[in-house]
Order: sequence, then structure tokens, then C-alpha cells
Amino acid sequence: MARHESLAELVGKTPLVRLGGYEKRLGVKARLYAKVEYFNPVGSIKDRIVLRIIEDAEREGKISPGKTTLVEYTSGNTGIAVSAIGAMKGYGVTIYLQDGVSKERLQVMRAFGANVTRISDVPELQDALRQTNNDFVAATALLKQHIRDRQAAGESIFFVDQMLNPLNAQAHHDTTGPEIWEDMEGRLDAVVVAVGTAGTIRGISDFIKGKNSGVKVVAVEPAADDKMLTGIHNFTDVPAERVPVNIRERPGLYDEVLVAGPEGAFGAARTVARTDGILVGNSSGAALWGATELARRPEFEGKDIVVVFPDTGLRYLSTTLFED
Repeated sequence: MARHESLAELVGKTPLVRLGGYEKRLGVKARLYAKVEYFNPVGSIKDRIVLRIIEDAEREGKISPGKTTLVEYTSGNTGIAVSAIGAMKGYGVTIYLQDGVSKERLQVMRAFGANVTRISDVPELQDALRQTNNDFVAATALLKQHIRDRQAAGESIFFVDQMLNPLNAQAHHDTTGPEIWEDMEGRLDAVVVAVGTAGTIRGISDFIKGKNSGVKVVAVEPAADDKMLTGIHNFTDVPAERVPVNIRERPGLYDEVLVAGPEGAFGAARTVARTDGILVGNSSGAALWGATELARRPEFEGKDIVVVFPDTGLRYLSTTLFED
């Protein structure tokens, strides 16, 4: 059995699993494969980007264990990854947590020793969020100024900044995309990804389309006024400045957008738990709903569709996700 110096060595190389039970239950004729990212050591796809961002900053001499505090604004999974990897490497961690996320996420971050502040406890940010329908991108821009003020006061802070950090997409281009391509042996017809920061879809799309431009990349978003599907972001019905930069900077990133609702996303997550024993969160459910819509189309009969499952459903047990 292999020995490892730390859990950081176990990030990536997650399994690709066929959803045979789900296919049978729904009667779809396409083959559905899930990239199950909760096999990362801290339980989500965000382990990939956080490790890459922190280790690059270390190599460049921007941060030092015991001196620098890592800061991030998150709906949960990135904050958990920053908290855990920060603990592994000896950094202090401060997390600004989006309101409305499950209590498990808050508890996990605090278990890793992070200082967690809910956005609702930062008055100037909360006021601005009310004016933008709790927009994640808008909150990130506002938080940056909040952090600059703290840095100007002499604090040693490094903002992980998943929203704008180019290493977010690069990590997926270098790891997630190649893993999907290799595991499918280059035979796939579509990839379906729910959009949050859009780093995942950009990195995967750039790699996969570089191998075969004919692979269809489908982006899944919530409705603009939806507040139940946490962790994913509407990008088609918002002002340009609130579109994730990974999409703004990359025309042609996706071939189609599907809009998921809570009923479809939650239903897909509940179903795959019972048909294939895979327990995932609502963003995975949204992506699976989108993949199912694709799989039902006649032109996808006999085709191979990969859907990305970002995290585990264990972080949603206190929510209504698994109540039917």
C-alpha cells in the first residue's frame, strides 16, 4: 500500500462511473458517466483549484506558513478546501461564507480551524448584496475592497479569489479535462457542467475541445431569481459585469445553456442516490438534470455523456434536498 506525506498528494484522479441504474430507471438510451469529485480528499472538486492556487503562491514567494492568512469568499466547498489545505500547510484561514448554505459546511470549516464570517455579518457587503439579488460575482468584487482595506492596515492576507484567479480554470485544464478524456479513451459526445465560477467548465472545455471540437459542452445554470440552488450561478440574465470572468473572457466556451430549477435538480440527486448509491449535492443534481435532458434527445441515443458531480450530498443533509 502506498504511503503519502499528506492528503494533498491524493487530490485528483477521481473515478468516472457509469450511471447504469439511473439510465434504466429513466429509460434513456444514451450512456451517462459521472465524474465523481467527492473522492477528492476533502470531498469536492474545489480541492483541485485550491491546492494549485496555494502551491503556486508558495513557489512564487507570495505566502508563508505561520505568517499569511488565506482568505476566500465562498458558498462552501472552496472554503472547506481552503480550510483543510490551509490546516495541512500551516496557514491561518478566514472564510466569508455566503448566506443560505447548509450548516454542515460552516461546521466543517470551523472543524478545520478556520475563522468563518457570514456575509450577513458584514454590513457594507450585505447592503450591496441586497441591491444585486445576492449575486456571487458582485459580492466578490465588494469583498476585494474590504480585503484591500485590511491589507492597507498592515495585515498579511492572501485572497484565494477563485472567481478571478486564472489558476482556477488552469487546474481543470491540466487535471480534470485530461482525466475525463483518458478515462473515456477519447470516445465521448458531450460534457455537462453546472456553472459557478465557471472555472470547471472553462478548463474542461478548453482541454476537451482541443482534442475534439465536436464534443458538445453544455452549461447548466439556475434561473436568475432562484435562491435554492446554491453554489451555481446564473450568467445569461445578468449584467455583463456580473457574468463570471471565465465565461466573459472565453467566447465559444459552451455549445448550449440549460436552465435548471430546484425540482429537477433535487429530483435528479434523489434518484441517483437510490439507483446507483451515489450521494451528491444540488449542483451535481442540476448537472445531472441537464445531462438527462440531453440524453432524452433522439440524436443522443447510443452516445456517451459525461456529467461532473462536484461534491458529496453529505453536506446537504440538513437541507430539504433529500426530503421528498
